[in-house]
Parts: sequence; C-alpha cells; structure tokens
Amino acid sequence: MKSNTKLSNDYKFGFTGAKKKLGLNFWRFVFNAVNTSTGAEQMFYIEFEMLNPWNSSDAVQLGFKPRVSISAEDLQYALAGTDSAKDLSTEAIVQPSYCAVRVGAFGKEGKQFCSYYPVKQVHFSNKPFEIIVDNKYFNENKIGGFINVPQEEHAAHPELLCDYGYAKWDINYTITKDYTNGYKSDLIRWFPFGLQTVYTGSIHFDGDEYAIDPKRCNGYSERFWGKGIPEPFFHLSSANLTSVISGKTLFESSFAVKGIFDDRVSFVGKFEDIDIELCADGSKRQFSVVWDCTQMPENDNPEENLLHWSASLNSKEWVIDIDVFCKIRELNNRTIELPEGQRKILNVLEGGSGTGEIKLYKHIGSTLEQIEHATLQKVFCEFGHIEDGEF
Repeated sequence: MKSNTKLSNDYKFGFTGAKKKLGLNFWRFVFNAVNTSTGAEQMFYIEFEMLNPWNSSDAVQLGFKPRVSISAEDLQYALAGTDSAKDLSTEAIVQPSYCAVRVGAFGKEGKQFCSYYPVKQVHFSNKPFEIIVDNKYFNENKIGGFINVPQEEHAAHPELLCDYGYAKWDINYTITKDYTNGYKSDLIRWFPFGLQTVYTGSIHFDGDEYAIDPKRCNGYSERFWGKGIPEPFFHLSSANLTSVISGKTLFESSFAVKGIFDDRVSFVGKFEDIDIELCADGSKRQFSVVWDCTQMPENDNPEENLLHWSASLNSKEWVIDIDVFCKIRELNNRTIELPEGQRKILNVLEGGSGTGEIKLYKHIGSTLEQIEHATLQKVFCEFGHIEDGEF
C-alpha cells in the first residue's frame, strides 16, 4: 500500500551537527489491532530511536550497564588477591549511545520488547527513504521485523529496560496528509506527520496473533528529535471521534496534543474539513493554554481509579477544550533514557484506552459558536517527569 502523500524530508532525517552526538531521534508508529482468536482489541507501538548515536558508533553503550574501570596494574592486584584490589573504583556512569527498535503493547498486561544496535550497523537510504538494521526495516509505507528477548537474557541484563518475549510484525501504512508543524526550536522538534495513519497487516505479540483492520486501527505516527525531552511530558492523540451533535462517527477527524513546551502545549487537529494548528513555538499572544494531569478522587473500587488529562487552548479564532480519563490500572510505566546520561530518565505513564470529549468553538464577534462536540475513545495518553537516576 503506497502512500498518496509525499512525506517531507523532515520525516526522514532529523539529526544534524552536534545532535548526532548529544540528542535523541524518534520515529513512532501507534495502531490498534484485533486478536484473531478472541476478537479483543489491543493498542501497540513500534519505535525506532537513535540516542547519542555517534558517541559510540561501533558498540552499544547502555547507560544502566554497570562497568568497572580497571588498569593493567589494577588487574594484577585483583588476580593476586591483594588489599590493593579493594581500591578498584567504579567507572563514572557512561553516557548511553545506541540505536533501538522497540515494540510494545499498552494495557494492564502491557509489555515492551527491545533490540539495541550501534549506529554503524544501521543502513540509511535517502531515495527511497529506508532504515534497515538486522531483520528490521522502516520506510515510507512499510515497517517490519521481529524481536526475541529470551527470559535468561532479560534476567541477566536488567539494563535492557524491557520485558522478555517475542514479537513479529509485517505492516503497511498510508499517510492521508503530511503534517510538518507541531513544535520547532533550537533544542527540540516534534510533529505528528501521520496524524491520520491507515495501517494494514499483522503483528504476532507474546504468543498471540493480531490482525490490523484499516477501519479500526486508530492509526497515528509522529517524529521527535532534540537534545532533550519536554518536561513535564504530556501527550494526547486520537482518531476515534463521534459527534455528540450529529451522532455520526467523524472519520476525517483526529488530533494530537504535545508538551510541555515553555509552559504550553501544541495542538494539531483536523475536524472533518477544518485544519487547526496551534503551535507552542509561536508568540504567546497567538493563544493561551491551561493544561493539567491529575489523579481523580479515589474510587471505592481501586480498579476504577482514574488519571485525568485536560487541555484548554484559546486563540483569536478558536477555543478547544479537551478532557481525557484513563484507568490507572490500564496504564504502563515506562523508562526512557535521556541524552545527558548519568542514568537520567523520563519516567512516563502511558496507555491506549483513554476516553473523554473534545469541544471546538469559534470566536464570532464577541460570542462563541460551538462548531463540534465529540466523544473520544481509544485515546493514546502519556504523562511523565524527568528523574535523576539511582547510583
């Protein structure tokens, strides 16, 4: 399935200059699939990440892998069992450097599998655009590969920051419209290039087979690169909107919210034939933002406790109000290494079963006219903070 939309060069690259040695670069693909045995739906993500790739171009360097600095003289003392061996010092925590492919499933029983490679093992092509590493590939209309993390390897290497298991995927995708705006600064770039992405294919995950129905895939894809990650980390996106006004499914509607960029979020959305981009890299006079992510009052049934994402954006033309709720038990906790090293991480809660509503108003003179009010299902939601690593 070839895309009808020519993707921008920004989709393809990202890293230039110093960011090749200090920075991270993400391609992320998110979709729903149906279990072929049970009919249950599951949201998945597949990522390709480059983290400080040219710091250690020949070998993977994981930031959480313990290492000891030993000179030749120290080694002799250690082998001899002398008291001097007690003075061996632990090497300063290394700065991570690798390329990674990740595949994961959201939900209560969610898992993530990872493979790591040095950048010199990754093949990049421009015309046509393609990334190939080992048995995995990414191009402008297809992603495929498999990952196997044996239980023994997982137990021996907690620094892999993933679970054990097996996944294989063969997926085609089509971008209905290429979005290149989102947020752009000297330090960070983000845009939901595939705000509406149509996926087809299959994925085998942890012993189960899933089929991807293009009409139910709720597809999304995005690009992100920079010297760091927004903090707090805030994300909402969905292509599953149903109008409260008309009762109809809004097949041509979707949105993404990302931040926090200088105390604001960026909004990129499509409401049928209306495109709206409120990007946080613009002047603060263009629009104001109020956002939050909080835990709702505890329920008598702990299984029903909720996390609440909210965002309200007000520009000269538009007012957008978003409220999303997700059961805490259906959120995964994920750790993402940061370019700074020193075991600094983004600790993020994420899930794919958010529900809620979005309201769109238009300023007409001194009044507000409601343009749309839609319920939301299968919202991809994330929230996290940066934490210093433990030593």
